[in-house]
Amino acid sequence: MVIYDERLSVPLRWWLAALVAAGALAAALLPLSAAFAAGAGTVLLMALAWAFGRYGGARIRVCDGVLVAGPIVLRGEHTGAVEVLDRAAAFAWRTRLASPRARLLIRTYLPCAVRVEVAEPSLLCPYVYLSTRRPAALAAALEEARDHCTAPAGRGR
Repeated sequence: MVIYDERLSVPLRWWLAALVAAGALAAALLPLSAAFAAGAGTVLLMALAWAFGRYGGARIRVCDGVLVAGPIVLRGEHTGAVEVLDRAAAFAWRTRLASPRARLLIRTYLPCAVRVEVAEPSLLCPYVYLSTRRPAALAAALEEARDHCTAPAGRGR
């Protein structure tokens, strides 16, 4: 059962900037040939659309007691404390406080984040940092997944 699902798509202003860049390239190449200018603008727009789709295609899902965030997979019983980070705290944790062993899913256009401590020492990762649009909802879903995985077997898991 999916508790939380979010796609970290790029913001609208990036798409508008891509349109402006493609139009500017086409306008700059217009003296050479109208067909060449249109083709170059179209190719640039297609390349940017592909790049935005790949970069913004990262998903964060909490389902069946497992966190899947891009390449990061963390089972609910391995999660520790979950901390919602505001803009300033998120910036600090992705810059000067960042650990080289941490797993990060950073999208700089998302100012807030969630930091999840990893309770399993064999994973060699102190925490997971996840950029998100809805940090409170993600934190609640992670805590629910952790509680579900650590519940006693007699409660009807």
